[in-house]
Formats: sequence, structure tokens, C-alpha cells
Amino acid sequence: MQSYFLPRRYAPSKAPVWGFISAGNPADPSPFQPIRRVPIPPPFRRFGMLAFKVTGDSMTQESDHGLREGSWVLVDQKDLCTDRGWLFAFQLEDGSMVVKRYNLHQGRPAMHSDNPDYPPVQLTGAVRNRGRVYATSTDGVTWHAVKYRGLSN
Repeated sequence: MQSYFLPRRYAPSKAPVWGFISAGNPADPSPFQPIRRVPIPPPFRRFGMLAFKVTGDSMTQESDHGLREGSWVLVDQKDLCTDRGWLFAFQLEDGSMVVKRYNLHQGRPAMHSDNPDYPPVQLTGAVRNRGRVYATSTDGVTWHAVKYRGLSN
């Protein structure tokens, strides 16, 4: 008897590290090549996941929470549906990557920082959404799910 069921596929246990993602001024785009893989615990495994190491302080909140320099983020490349209040990885026109919170600014889509010292940046057609940040880690071993954070607008 012929089986019409597809074999079960499991999400990969390791995510490729694509380099640095800036939480501040855009980082140099040249180091964005897979350099290694980091192990990911089962609840955070997804097809199409990428790992980035965070540089900068624009996503650090006043209470010292948020993304700090040296933190890790997991990006789901397949989750491109932008929804206000979530963190996304954006690729700028020059190829550099930034992590910002998506929201509206003066009625237009913009990249917002959690740090009030950084003003919102309007999104243009040259900026590509590379996926939603769904988990963060301070050490690359212990991961935490990213929570929604609504912003006023």
C-alpha cells in the first residue's frame, strides 16, 4: 500500500549566525556572512531562523532592560507581516542591518528605538524587512521570547 503522508520534518537545532545587527547607528554590512551556528533550544526552533549579535544601545530602555550591547537575537525570516509594536530586523539600502520596533510616526511607517535618545526613522522603499525578532538572549544559551510592546500613536 502506498503512503501519501509526507515524512515529518523537524526544525533545525542550530541557527546560522549572520554577523552583527545594530541597535543604534547602522553597522558595516561587510561581515554579514554566516560565520557559525548557535544551538537553539526546542521551543525556539523554526525553519528560516537567523541569529545576530547586537551592537549599540538604541534598543536599551531607561530601566536598563531591552537589547544591550552583546545580546543575541533570533530572527524569523518567514514572519514578514509588520505589526505595530513588534521588533523587526531591517536591512538598509547599503546592506547594513538594524533592529528596531515598528510603529507609525506622523502617520507613516517608521523604525522606533526603545531608547528615547534616538528619534524615529521613516521607512522608505529601499529598507527591507528581513523578519520579526522572536527571541533574545544575553549569553547565546538561555533564550527568552520577545513580547509585544505597544507604543503611543
